[in-house]
Amino acid sequence: MRSVNLIPHDARGRGRGSSGPSTGMQVPVYVLLGFLAAAVALVTVYVLANNSVTTRKATLTSLQAQVAQEQAAATRLGEFTKFSQLAQTRIGTVRSIAAARFDWHAALSDLSKVVPANATLQSIVGTVVPGANAGGGSGGTGSIRGDITAPAFELTGCTRTQDDVAQLMSQLRLINGVTRVSLSNSQATGAGSSGPGGTGCPAGPTFNIVVFFTPVPNAGASGVTSVGASATTTTTTPGGTS
Repeated sequence: MRSVNLIPHDARGRGRGSSGPSTGMQVPVYVLLGFLAAAVALVTVYVLANNSVTTRKATLTSLQAQVAQEQAAATRLGEFTKFSQLAQTRIGTVRSIAAARFDWHAALSDLSKVVPANATLQSIVGTVVPGANAGGGSGGTGSIRGDITAPAFELTGCTRTQDDVAQLMSQLRLINGVTRVSLSNSQATGAGSSGPGGTGCPAGPTFNIVVFFTPVPNAGASGVTSVGASATTTTTTPGGTS
């Protein structure tokens, strides 16, 4: 016999679908799982980003502290640098002044060794440049002193003969540092004369001689005229330094 389905046709579908969950009920579950996965991913990204920001902030703070320390050290070193530069400048100034000095003591010592016994010196005027005031007046050498801008002795005295004057000039050339010996004049005095000014010179010629030395750098009428960027002056006197 042929079987006959007695269930109405419109009820057949509902009967078959009641055996399990419908497809429409499964869709929200997948959506919920997707939202949960996205939330977990966002939280993970946030945590990682937050950790990265915290680490970088800590690194920045450390670098700022190091920069502050280095700046403080640089400031301290800058003071030392300024002091060193000032010290070097002063050392240069002292060296320039030392280079501009003339050793009058050594020159006078050499002069005393070369003047022969038959020559008498009445006056010695030492100046570092022409026109300098040594406090002893002019040596009576006229314009010869202005021929060379250098330290010089202006000597006035007398000898027994003119040959003795020539011998004296020859001896003066032996002084250390002498570059030129010039005779301004040599005049014979009368027999029995005591010489210029009555100073006890024997009867014989009187002389005026200029002994020139090696020029001194930065020397002026009052001493040192310039040292680097500064200027200073000192008094020039025989037997001392300019």
